[in-house]
Amino acid sequence: MFLRTVLLATLILGGFLTWDVARAQDDQPEEVRTESETLRAEVVEVVEEGVHDLGPITQPYQHLLVELKEGDRSGEIVEVEVGVIDLNTTEHLYRAGDDVFVSYTPVTEPGQRERFIITDRVRTTPLFILAGMFALAIIALGRWKGVRALLGLGFTFVVIIWFLIPRILDGANPVTTSVLAAIFIFMFTLYIVHGIGRMTTAAVLGTSISLMLTGLLAYIWVRFASLTGLASDEAAFIQVMVGGEGINMQGLLLGGIIIGALGVLDDVTVSQSSTVFELRKANTRLTMSQLFGSGITVGRDHIAATVNTLVLAYAGVALPLLILFTQIDEPFLYVINREVLAEEIVRTLVGSLGLISAVPLTTGIASWMAVRSKPEDIADYHHGHHH
Repeated sequence: MFLRTVLLATLILGGFLTWDVARAQDDQPEEVRTESETLRAEVVEVVEEGVHDLGPITQPYQHLLVELKEGDRSGEIVEVEVGVIDLNTTEHLYRAGDDVFVSYTPVTEPGQRERFIITDRVRTTPLFILAGMFALAIIALGRWKGVRALLGLGFTFVVIIWFLIPRILDGANPVTTSVLAAIFIFMFTLYIVHGIGRMTTAAVLGTSISLMLTGLLAYIWVRFASLTGLASDEAAFIQVMVGGEGINMQGLLLGGIIIGALGVLDDVTVSQSSTVFELRKANTRLTMSQLFGSGITVGRDHIAATVNTLVLAYAGVALPLLILFTQIDEPFLYVINREVLAEEIVRTLVGSLGLISAVPLTTGIASWMAVRSKPEDIADYHHGHHH
């Protein structure tokens, strides 16, 4: 009953905060619409294409006719240049029938020339198909647990889009906001996916303590390494769009580390807790110390694979950056000292330390709870979730 009350209170509080953000946004005065506008369009004709030099780069260019598909000028055909002042490759040439987004800035002064620029291709169809395949695969394999996993995923997006990001943009502390968002996310997703029981509660407690430790380590090492959070192009764009004093970029870096670590922490904690309770169910004579020792043995294998997964995930995201640095004629210590790379190193190592701490913490909590649980109750935790 207590666990249900805790979960219900969490959901109510999360819903209230989400509603509060939406209400606050509705109460704000409507912003003046900017002059530039992005419209959906379709390429109707390739007028000209060839190759020209853009500084030291030789690349293809195209002159296109595109038909606007929305806005006040829907149906109008306009001319667009690609690869003349922007980068382009032969793999991304446009053809008649391609759906694109174009950016349009109306003429505001005499003598100005109206200009349309293709900002990107329309990718909604393949993205929706891929998302549908993903959802079907989860439901086919996990059945009702797969459905609950999708609900948890949806809740994660709701918290990030309607709570985390608006709060940060309103000037809230990114670290505090990220911690609150992380708490809402993992408490809801763990209980909704795995059910209300001691196994899940052990995972929640292990995740909570490990997440706080990860946040503390991130704070210490971001400060110690003098990381500003301004190394990436995205950080520069944020500073330009919201103003120099709008967002604490170092705090945003810390918040990103916390949210990123959560994605792997809950996997480790659930696995450790589930392992301990399964061992207890298989052999009710096991003591707390025996459960802890067996759980740690499994955890060593799990943590080795998970840390490697975390490193590979960050390396995959930063692969273009890593290739770029291999072409710079600088000593290795100079390269890793650059903030844009140092951020990824701190992010990876701090996240890995948080994962390592999660194994003994969650295993100890789960062992303590498991020896105080009846075997038939443990079976309910894993199957029926009736409490």
